[in-house]
Amino acid sequence: MNNKVKMKRHESFSIREGWLAKGIRTIKEDSKVFSSADATDILGIGTNMVKSLKYWMTATCLIEENNRSISLSKFGELIDKYDPYLEDNFSWWLIHLNMILNIEDSYIYNLFFNKCTMKVFSKRDIFEQISQILNNNKLEYNENILQDEVNMIIKTYSIDEKIDNPENNFICPLSELNLIKKVDINAYERIRPDFRNLNYLIVYYLMVLLSEDKEYLSIDDLIKLDNSPAKLLNLDKNLINEYLDEMKKHDLIIINRTAGLNMIYFNKKLFIDEIMREHFE
Repeated sequence: MNNKVKMKRHESFSIREGWLAKGIRTIKEDSKVFSSADATDILGIGTNMVKSLKYWMTATCLIEENNRSISLSKFGELIDKYDPYLEDNFSWWLIHLNMILNIEDSYIYNLFFNKCTMKVFSKRDIFEQISQILNNNKLEYNENILQDEVNMIIKTYSIDEKIDNPENNFICPLSELNLIKKVDINAYERIRPDFRNLNYLIVYYLMVLLSEDKEYLSIDDLIKLDNSPAKLLNLDKNLINEYLDEMKKHDLIIINRTAGLNMIYFNKKLFIDEIMREHFE
């Protein structure tokens, strides 16, 4: 990453209901739609919204660009195959993880989930923590734009009760993961997911990515490391252990809790295509 942090490429629009599904369908038909003079007519959205859609599809790893031609990524193709209308929240959990792990395009979001670990916080708290990190790393940024980025994090992951209407397509679908809840006029809270709403394969997928080329992890790794389930999925130790037991039941891992070791060994590593096939088929 260069010294200047990329920000506000979303043009102040969060992901809207139907945007990503429409983007996937359109890219399949016309790989140059985002550079087309007719993009607004083809996509049925305004000029700045076109730029925003391209950014969100890039940030969530649904598309990749090569020589000004855009195509669906492997992940985009899998979504198109298994859940083209993005009706299953399993897909949205994967979209969430892919975006947060995409440091090149979503660096501020990654900092928020990994470094802003307070349970209850204000927008000001986020701004101060992130700006301190950027300053410590001697990264250049504009304070007003960083504030816009903080506002977008909140807009993406929480629901403003003033527009809380199922028919309102201004609400970002990622808010339905219920990771952040507004609890007061200036206060927000991290929410622990319900075991029934977060599939064990999502947690397993993140563990596979976290392990990189190792065949093991410690339970502490799942709590303390950057990009861990505790940080990206708001899981506490008790819930992590529930998910580990579920993975063990499906013969994906072995857990060694003897002598205080608390180690996890992979019986097998499933990657994104196998995980999506396991869930959807």
